[in-house]
Amino acid sequence: MKQAQTVKLALRAIGMNKLRAFLMMLGVIIGITTLTVIVSVGKGASAKVMKSIQNFGANAVMIFAGGGKVMGPPDEKVNTLTLEDAQAVMQEVKGIRAMDTGLVRLGRTVKYEENNTNTVIYGGTVNYGDAWEWSVESGEYFTEEDMSAMARVAVLGKTVVQELYGDTDPIGTNIRIENVNFKVVGVLSPRGTSPMGMDMDSRIIIPYTTASRRVFNTPYLSIIRIAAADQSQVDRIETDVAALLKERHHIQPGFPEDYRVRGASSVSKMAKGMMGTLNLFLGLVSLISLVVGGIVVMNIMLISVGERVKEIGLRRAVGARKKDIKNQFLIESSLITFIGGILGVLAGLIVAVL
Repeated sequence: MKQAQTVKLALRAIGMNKLRAFLMMLGVIIGITTLTVIVSVGKGASAKVMKSIQNFGANAVMIFAGGGKVMGPPDEKVNTLTLEDAQAVMQEVKGIRAMDTGLVRLGRTVKYEENNTNTVIYGGTVNYGDAWEWSVESGEYFTEEDMSAMARVAVLGKTVVQELYGDTDPIGTNIRIENVNFKVVGVLSPRGTSPMGMDMDSRIIIPYTTASRRVFNTPYLSIIRIAAADQSQVDRIETDVAALLKERHHIQPGFPEDYRVRGASSVSKMAKGMMGTLNLFLGLVSLISLVVGGIVVMNIMLISVGERVKEIGLRRAVGARKKDIKNQFLIESSLITFIGGILGVLAGLIVAVL
């Protein structure tokens, strides 16, 4: 039998059994849709993680107060970093271009007139913009004079501006932080999400001296931010800083550190490891959905063969070969799978876009 005739018979059989063909397609459509959506989600998540790593800074090294093996927000109850530690790092570790010492408090209420929001209060230095490579969108950072005078001035992140002011210009207005009035002198440029998943634009920067003495009354640091002069030196700086702090904090072998040092490469490896695990999991889910779709096609085709015994017998009686019968069923299943795959990809792309 000619191949064209076999294809014609297969199409006729599909047309005569629309419900059965749709049920076969449904399994494939669901499987391919799931695969497409999962791949899209995985790629989107990977892109978001890589973007957050860029926000962290390719030449950055962070020192967090408190121990632990993963990155996370500093615990305000942990007092293990001091200004002396920061000074020692700056003096003894080579290749540092800029450093900022920070006192961080999370979830603090900030008010402007009748509006209020919960945000991060960051007490930093005049080196904040250089160490974080973070410019102001409008206004300016506080100055050395502000630091010396423990001035009550603040630079706001974009999220804080949107929540407190909407479209109003905040420069020159007054806000209340911990019942202390602060004058807004600048607005940070948008930054996005950190590798820890935090909104970096939801923060307020005030002078460290003001935060330490007037607001939170503590001499300790939450984090130290280092910007390497050369990106290729980040790993060495991370190692040198960890060794120096281990010596200064008298950490004995076998005991956990009371600090965390994380460089850009460490953050990147951590994020890529997490994404590798996520992609493996998503791949297994996709494989299962495709196997289920294949089983659905197989079972319905078996049922179809059982229901069409008379048709097969009649075709054999008029001269059809076993090969012709087999080709017809293979073409039917292939056409249904192909059409279902196309529909599944289209449905998956629509869902992924949404």
